[in-house]
Amino acid sequence: MGSVNPNQSLASSVVERLRAAGVRTFCICPGGRNAPLVEALEPRAGDSAEVLSFFDERTAGFFAFGRARRDRAPVAVVTTSGTAAAELLPVMVEAHYSAVPVVAVTADRPRAYRRSGAPQTIEQVGLYGVYATLSLDLEHPCEPCALPRLSGPAHINVCFSEPLLAGWQADDGPAFEGAPSAFRDHADRPAPPATDDAWPEARDFMERLRRPLIIAGGLQDDSDSRDLLRFCQAVGAPVIAEASSGIRSALGPSLLRSGDAAVQRGFEQGVFDSVIRVGDVPSFRVWRDLDLSLAQPVLSVSRKPWRGLARGVHVQAPAGEPLLASVEQCISAVQNGGAPAHAGGIAALFDWDRALTVGTDRLLAANPGSEPAIVRRLSETIPAGSFVYLGNSLPIREWNQFATFADRGFVFGENRGANGIDGQVASFLGWARSGIDNWAIVGDLTALYDLSSLWAVRHLEGLRLRLVVINNGGGRIFKRMFRNERFQNRHATGFEAWAAMWGAEYHRGFPEGDVGPVAVMELRPDEAQTDAVWAGIADETRR
Repeated sequence: MGSVNPNQSLASSVVERLRAAGVRTFCICPGGRNAPLVEALEPRAGDSAEVLSFFDERTAGFFAFGRARRDRAPVAVVTTSGTAAAELLPVMVEAHYSAVPVVAVTADRPRAYRRSGAPQTIEQVGLYGVYATLSLDLEHPCEPCALPRLSGPAHINVCFSEPLLAGWQADDGPAFEGAPSAFRDHADRPAPPATDDAWPEARDFMERLRRPLIIAGGLQDDSDSRDLLRFCQAVGAPVIAEASSGIRSALGPSLLRSGDAAVQRGFEQGVFDSVIRVGDVPSFRVWRDLDLSLAQPVLSVSRKPWRGLARGVHVQAPAGEPLLASVEQCISAVQNGGAPAHAGGIAALFDWDRALTVGTDRLLAANPGSEPAIVRRLSETIPAGSFVYLGNSLPIREWNQFATFADRGFVFGENRGANGIDGQVASFLGWARSGIDNWAIVGDLTALYDLSSLWAVRHLEGLRLRLVVINNGGGRIFKRMFRNERFQNRHATGFEAWAAMWGAEYHRGFPEGDVGPVAVMELRPDEAQTDAVWAGIADETRR
């Protein structure tokens, strides 16, 4: 690969056309998918353009509206994919009726992912409807991108594939770096059509597989969790499981506790020949990486119609019927085809997984102020039987990787339909129930997105609400992904005044003694210790 990949060429082309159309101010909201655009907008010698960073797309959009009115010139707002793009709808409406040239530049995943329900993939083309006077959808540098003189809001949707940047590697979870030749981009491949009855394909899939990996996604019903557990036991394959699947503590020796890292190693060593996902689209990084592999077939069984990938066989469990009805057919197909026979390396993989788990435990004990150690402590100290809401997106990944595997009887809640960061606190408050403790674990930027949400507490009299804000001073999920610090949105904002504004009890650190009915707990990880844990895990993984 050369020093510039097609994404960067496309991003540079879009930026140059925006400049030619008179854009001199760019309001950027750095995420993952819009990384090529963020890098293309880095200041250059003699460049007079303003590049202003925001973490909140709605604020960025209305700031751009005001700046465009002031300067009587177009202003661009650059977002990542998914609900981030949807946050600009209000300002596009206002700009339409005011004839203000706000340009929404939305990053997107490749076209092949449309209508798949894959992470951070929504239908962005035409998102602003009649409120955009101009709409462009671009995926290749050679596609035309002519911008006339803008007299109102415009939308440029730009599709980027992985690797996002030259030399880039996703590090929000291990990628399959050991087998790069097995992966290629799917940008030019159309998404497979949905079918009303996928069982013939599913049965054929199950009869042919011999060394599957099972990914247990989130489930909302206890009976579905029981069916999923039964399925895992019947198939007898290794499993990685979301906490929200409800089965992690019951899987016993079939659970790969190190999750993504164990799967990476398993694929590198040929332990798995296929993947079966049951439940919601997972947060594991391996799930996204599967769309870069043409080698391993994928079967999904879910309550929802979303395949979650740009490929694979998907079966939607019929509404009103137990998930077990679908699982029974899969189990029958497996039994007819013979029990799975994993490669001889399966025992070695589980030994390696146990060693990595032990090594991780040592790292957490040695770095008690690290973010992973804080998550472990929360999982051990939140009262058993509590409702635990995991806010997008680092808390979910860290809980799946570092929380105790002991059965604490938690009921989990997540809002991950499109993987958006917005509305997480409000979703938790609407989900809270009486008779048990209700805990939300969110990051600082997630809380800042939803500052008005605590208004809803007035409607929740008598409920026990504990809102944990892990304040690491920015979007640290990007620290291990990109060298450019713009992506982290570093800040020094605290949350004591926020709690006081809404009459909530405030605690800095883990509280001692009784806690009132509504409490905000701000936990600040030690950055050096957190870095030490991640570096140590990387070292352990390479052994």
